[in-house]
This record gives sequence, C-alpha cells and structure tokens, in this order.
Amino acid sequence: MARKRLVLKDPGRFSDPANLTWERYVALQARERERYLAERATISPEALSYRTVSPQYLERAVDQFANNYYSELSATHYVATAAANAPFDELKKCALFQLADEQRHLEMDREVFERAGIPEPAWLAAWEAPGTTCRFFRHLLELDDSIEILVKGNFVAEGAAGPGTFTVLADGAEARGDVLSAVNHRARIRDETRHISYGRALVKVLIDDDPGNLDTIQEWQDESLHLFVEVARGGERQEWWEGFLASYYKIALPLGLRPTHF
Repeated sequence: MARKRLVLKDPGRFSDPANLTWERYVALQARERERYLAERATISPEALSYRTVSPQYLERAVDQFANNYYSELSATHYVATAAANAPFDELKKCALFQLADEQRHLEMDREVFERAGIPEPAWLAAWEAPGTTCRFFRHLLELDDSIEILVKGNFVAEGAAGPGTFTVLADGAEARGDVLSAVNHRARIRDETRHISYGRALVKVLIDDDPGNLDTIQEWQDESLHLFVEVARGGERQEWWEGFLASYYKIALPLGLRPTHF
C-alpha cells in the first residue's frame, strides 16, 4: 500500500523561521567555523590524540561515536533527498542549508573516530548492534517524500534529541577527558536548533493548512518513536528515554499531537 503523502495547499504559509538567505547563511557559517576552530585550537595534543581518556571510556564510547557518526551520514543522504524532491522553493532552501550543516557535522564525527584510533571496520558493527539509532535512520533512508522525511527527521528525531542532549553529551565527554567530542557537540547546537525550528514550522503550517493532516503526522510520530524505543535498551537507559520523550512532547503536544503508546 502506498504511503500517505501530505501536500501543503498554500506553500506561502511556510517560511524559514531563521529568515536566512544564501548570503546570510554563508556569513553565519563562516562565524560558526571561526568559533569552532578557535575552540578546537585550545585542545591539547594529548587530548586530541585521546591520551587523556581511559581505555574503559573508549570501549564504552564506541556506541555513542557510532550513533553520532552514522546519524549524520544518514542525514547527508535523506536531507539531500528531501531537498531534491522538495515541493516548493522555501522548503528546498531550508533543506539545502541543513545538508551543508550535516556534512560539516559528519566530518567532525569522523575525526573523533579516527583520532580515537578505532578501526573503521568496527564503526558500522557498533551502529548495527541492538540498542542504537540504526533502525530509525535506515527507515528515513527508505523514504522519498520530502515532507515525511523532514517531519520525522527534524520535528520528531531532532526535536526529541533537542539542544539539551548535546549539552549533556558535551559535559559528559569533557568530564571524562574527551575534549574533542565536547567541542564538537557544542559546535552543532545552533545548527540543530535551526533544523528543529523549521521542522516545527512545517508541521504547524501543515496542520493550519488542513487540520486533517494532524492524523497523518500522529502516525508518523508513532512510527518514529517506536523505531527509537530500542535505544532505551529495555529500561537500561530509562532516564535518557524519558528525557528524550519529554523534549519532543514539549514541542509536539501544543500542536495537538498525542503521546505515543508503547
């Protein structure tokens, strides 16, 4: 059976909340890169070569490195699909800006793996293991509808992860001597906030345009969160899972969506 597709009858309802033009985006990212490079330059050679972390930390961190790297790698593909198939120019522009963001994040996460000395054959195996984000992101890679991709990827997934997640990851990494991961996590917060904002704006105008669209968005939410629940590892990461849901419901419930039943 064909998947349900939503159509924005009045594309003029949607606008980029960040009000970016290509010129503004290029200037914004030049400033972000300058800030990132300045922070990265403060990292000692020992920390950059992962000599300030324990062997136990690296063993445990491989899963997190893999979730970071492969989610960004997936995003460079599914956001590119969303941009290529975007039904109107304003949405295409937002997706193209996001694509550039995701490519930069991917390069940062690849550097973490390489500097930590983790052999590349181990990366994918870590991500494909139970209890990771693999199932959700592979689902996104199977989609070709721009609106479904961006609702699930930006509104649900990034909205659930939220800027606070990267702050927690950064603080945790830094406390364990992984300064490079900490700098990388903090560097992407503003980008992720923009992605969530335009995902939320898209969902809002879809509902305003046709209240009947809410039922389909609810189905997409439920499908997405059921794919994510594996990351909770049967209650092993219950506190993380509850924070993940709370972050998402904070933006979803005011738009009329209901909590997902598990």
